Amino acid sequence: MDVRSDGRSTAAPQEVWSLLSAIEGWPAWTPTVTSVTRETAEDDGPRTPGSIGVGSRFSVTQPRLGRAAWVITEWEEGRSFTWVSRRPGVRTTASHQVHPQDAGTRIELGITWDGPGAWLVRALFGRMTQRYTETELSSLVTAAEAEPSA
Repeated sequence: MDVRSDGRSTAAPQEVWSLLSAIEGWPAWTPTVTSVTRETAEDDGPRTPGSIGVGSRFSVTQPRLGRAAWVITEWEEGRSFTWVSRRPGVRTTASHQVHPQDAGTRIELGITWDGPGAWLVRALFGRMTQRYTETELSSLVTAAEAEPSA
C-alpha cells in the first residue's frame, strides 16, 4: 500500500458504511471530493436501479487532481469496496474497509499505484494523497458520529 490511513469511530459499522457506500454523497462530508457522478454503460451488469456493486462506474472530481473515472472491482456489502482508476502509464487502486471493533468501527483507507508511471505519481502526489486520505478518514468519522443512531 503506497498510502494508508487507519482510524476508529465510536459510530456503529452500519453508520460508517452507509456514508462510505453512498459514494455520490461524499462531497457533503469530505472537502477532498467536490463532485461525484454515477456513470452508466451498456455493459453494466443486471442490478437493481441505484444499487452499487462490481462494475459500477463513477466520475470523481477532487481539488488539485481534477476528474477521474473509477470502476468498482470488489464490493462486499456492509464491509468493503475497492475501485480502480486508469490513466496513461498508471493504475490507481483505492480500498475502503469497515470493521466492527469493540463498541465502534475500525476504518481503513488505502491507495496503491501500479504501472510504468507509478513512481512519478508517487513523487508528485504521494504526500498530498496521504493528506487527502487522512482528511477523508477524519471527515468520515465526524460525519458518522454525527448521524443519529438507528
